[in-house]
Amino acid sequence: MQNVEGVVLGFDSDKANCKGQDTYLFFPTHSKKNGGFYQSQRLAIKYCENCQVKEPCLEYSLHYEPMGVWGGKTEVEREVIRQKKQIKLPENRVHSDSVRRALRSGSIRRQMRLESSEII
Repeated sequence: MQNVEGVVLGFDSDKANCKGQDTYLFFPTHSKKNGGFYQSQRLAIKYCENCQVKEPCLEYSLHYEPMGVWGGKTEVEREVIRQKKQIKLPENRVHSDSVRRALRSGSIRRQMRLESSEII
């Protein structure tokens, strides 16, 4: 369990669908292993689809994990959620290259505007 700003976050990782799977799926690189970055990411998200700890895993990652696929969401998707909920990562946790590029290009802000216009 991790305590971030007074919120206790955690989940029983023994119940996670990713337990025992290749970590390269959930922390893909741009190498050819597991079919490359996007294929690994899609496969990792599939493992999360029916996972019984998907929600607490996502909540934990929003507060603590800048890298990889957590709770069925990519690094950039989680950053969109963080921005909406005004969640800040601890200072010792740095954004991934994907998130830094998305922030610089403005794609996270565009995604937030798009999602908020879909709600109306």
